[in-house]
Amino acid sequence: MLDENLVFHKTEAGVREMAAPALGLPPKLRRALILVDGAKIVAQIAPLFRPGEIDVILAELQSRGLVALAGGELAPAPAAPAPAPERAAAATVSAENFVEVRQRAMREISHRLGPNGDALALRVERCKTPEELRVALREAEKILASFLGAEYGRTFAQKIGRDLV
Repeated sequence: MLDENLVFHKTEAGVREMAAPALGLPPKLRRALILVDGAKIVAQIAPLFRPGEIDVILAELQSRGLVALAGGELAPAPAAPAPAPERAAAATVSAENFVEVRQRAMREISHRLGPNGDALALRVERCKTPEELRVALREAEKILASFLGAEYGRTFAQKIGRDLV
């Protein structure tokens, strides 16, 4: 979860996108890009989106190079923990299984959240390793739980996550 006191600003690419939209940003990303002004803290922007959504949206805008932390730095991405030695064997997932699990997670997020889940589904889609996907799925679990209840979030994580081992 992002520190609510962080301040983001538009990068040169973000300013260009505002002046001449070329990336076809989903409405939520565009709205967040409009709101990022180098003065508002995350806590001032977050209430304009669904609970838990601002972290995913700002991460997506950062990954596209459209926003950065005030001062020009990127917000630190949560570091994926290194697999523990006993989990190293379990972390081995076939490429086909990984792609299938990732696609199932994206479909489930899109089905349950509709357009509200676009940024989260994009984050899942960009995962290149099982560990990155596990981190994204933990975030998805929290967001789904906030929209659909804790039980649904747990069920989603168990159903999708069990196929990554």
